[in-house]
Amino acid sequence: MRQTTITVLSLLAATSLTACGGDKVLLTSEGPVAQGLSDLMLTAIYVMLLVVIPSIIMALWFGWKYRKSNKDADYQPHWAHSTAIEVVVWGIPIIIIAYLAYLAWWGSHEYDPYKPRTENPAEQLTIQVIAEQFKWIFIYPEQNIATVNEVRFPEQKQIAFRVTSNFTMNSFFIPKLAGQIYAMAGMQTQLHLSADNTGVYRGFSSNYSGYGFSQMRFKAHSVTAPEFEQWVQAIKNGQGNTVVVDDKGTTAIQKGLLDQAEFKSLRDGNRAQFQIDAMVKTARTEEEKKAAAIAQAEGPYPHHPHPVTYYSSVESGLFESVINSYMGNYHGDHHPVAHGENMQMPTEHADAQVTATPAQQHDAVATDATATAAGE
Repeated sequence: MRQTTITVLSLLAATSLTACGGDKVLLTSEGPVAQGLSDLMLTAIYVMLLVVIPSIIMALWFGWKYRKSNKDADYQPHWAHSTAIEVVVWGIPIIIIAYLAYLAWWGSHEYDPYKPRTENPAEQLTIQVIAEQFKWIFIYPEQNIATVNEVRFPEQKQIAFRVTSNFTMNSFFIPKLAGQIYAMAGMQTQLHLSADNTGVYRGFSSNYSGYGFSQMRFKAHSVTAPEFEQWVQAIKNGQGNTVVVDDKGTTAIQKGLLDQAEFKSLRDGNRAQFQIDAMVKTARTEEEKKAAAIAQAEGPYPHHPHPVTYYSSVESGLFESVINSYMGNYHGDHHPVAHGENMQMPTEHADAQVTATPAQQHDAVATDATATAAGE
């Protein structure tokens, strides 16, 4: 009874909070994928309420009917079994559980983040996503441009995100458009979505990855097709600094080529300033001094999101090189990457070769966890 009451009160509280101007992102989705996930969630809640609500009503009714002052209530001291009651209390939950199981199975396949929303690859826009410490880098391989902490795409266009990480495991999330997908070093995950209308949606990291993870926020802009083309041309022409990126009138920072050197310079530190000062002060061995120098070069973790930055061109194979740089961890020292050899993959085969299967992802996460534990 107590658990049932808490469940209902929690649902009522959540509903009332969202109705009073709260963030109703899960109930006001603006993309077919997110809308489908929202419908699944609400359907599951409604089906479960078929058990919750009658249970509450019967608990109250039984308490009232069989109260001490009700002399007319039935008194059956030798009652022991009722087939009708057994059928109801076991049959209905079994039916509901079976339906929820089917719903979960169907929804898992229908809204699989790896499932393309169109059968024609030419109809979708591919965007490569790199979770950097502590920011998001977006590469448009077809347009040969890149952005930091901002992504734009045409409305009603099928978007194919290819996601990886250049540090610890992270999570890429645009709540109003789709569910989250993990970003993991050394492998590629996928997320397919589209936006029904134009608008600006918040995106962020939903997986704790260090002191600066709260600054891993970005804006996802759904624009018209002509506006998207104009935006791309402005960046390619070096005029991205004329683009307003928020409602405060802030403009983007325009840069040239995003190559390996520039990419490395984007990394933030993962320590507070007092921690860095302590490392420098207490460094004695060459190894400690080297670690302190690296920490000084990276600087402290950010207290504000990295400003929106545009790059007019991108070094070929940058996204694939980020993935390949971790492959030596899984293939041993004899692997060419471990010796610094160039292992660039042809772009047309990159997706097929670097996309991880669920089993590979499981093994890789276990390997990363073991390595992290050993390092600590």
